[in-house]
Amino acid sequence: MTRMPFKKLALSTAAAGMIFGAALPASAAGYTDVPKESSHHDNIVRANELGIMTGYGDGTFKPNGQLSRGNVVKALGKYVVKHSGLTPEEYVKTYGTASVPNFSDVPNSWADQELVMYSKIVKDMGIFKGSNNRLMAGNLITRDQMAEVLARTFAFRDLPGAPEISDIGGSAYAKSIEILFENGISVANPYHPRATTSRAQLATFLVRSYDKVSKEESVMPASFYSELRKGKVSDAIVQIGSTLTELKKKAGDPEAEYDFEGGIRHVYGKYEYGVPHPVLEEGDPVTTVTYYFDEEPSLEEVMRHMGPVEQTEEEEDPMEYDYLWYHKGDFEVFFEYEWGGDTIDNVTVKSNR
Repeated sequence: MTRMPFKKLALSTAAAGMIFGAALPASAAGYTDVPKESSHHDNIVRANELGIMTGYGDGTFKPNGQLSRGNVVKALGKYVVKHSGLTPEEYVKTYGTASVPNFSDVPNSWADQELVMYSKIVKDMGIFKGSNNRLMAGNLITRDQMAEVLARTFAFRDLPGAPEISDIGGSAYAKSIEILFENGISVANPYHPRATTSRAQLATFLVRSYDKVSKEESVMPASFYSELRKGKVSDAIVQIGSTLTELKKKAGDPEAEYDFEGGIRHVYGKYEYGVPHPVLEEGDPVTTVTYYFDEEPSLEEVMRHMGPVEQTEEEEDPMEYDYLWYHKGDFEVFFEYEWGGDTIDNVTVKSNR
């Protein structure tokens, strides 16, 4: 089976807070309505301990409570924000999500302003895409829809083989359900894809997802990807929009120069700065900044932090490279990796102005 070109976000212990819960957490001793015999008991208690999902102030968890799409939008939206290390207000300002086009049925005038904010965040991150731009927040979320948004959020790898799940042949989200099985997030067979999703089931999904991604060590810090999402390469001498004159003023002459796709790359250690070709004067703008990784991050790490892959470019020649593309309006970011490989060789930020 092939990789799914989805983003994923790793939840660190430091970033984990309450991402789903209506009120106060119950004590670690357990919830009054979650018997120890329940197959979800341990995961519900662990979800509370991790701060991933909490109960209510009366000591209950309401494990059989059914989840709406709006509930899950808020849950995963809070996950995204807490992973960034920002407050919701800072996140909205940093990434400009207030300007993300609304789902048509969640306008800015909607009474539930929390839903408005998080619906834009998950839309921007590609977690929820809606149907004809409708979120349908009040609809109960089905188990196959839950598989889809979890696969998008955590970007689990599509592992070799095909699990035999008896009842998913008619589901539009069969691939995501298979991926949850391959990664140990779900073990239910039959899966009951069209059934609704309970709070207990979500707790189990989230704890298993947390445990899966928390074991994966990140090569680059979250701040590196945060800067890329703003069109900047961390520790670069200059950024796109600067000039060759400014680059040479700060760093002197480059170690090397070479032609590349209609421009000239100027090499300074692990960084390369591209200007249009031919170079007419040193004031020519820097339109690309490339960084070659010392330790190569995995595709999963990149998608975990960057968001949905909007375009994947694959070369037919196995000696060539593939690219993961992210379009951000005035600029784009693309990651280069060997054909069929699993780690990123370099990243480039390119101006679209």
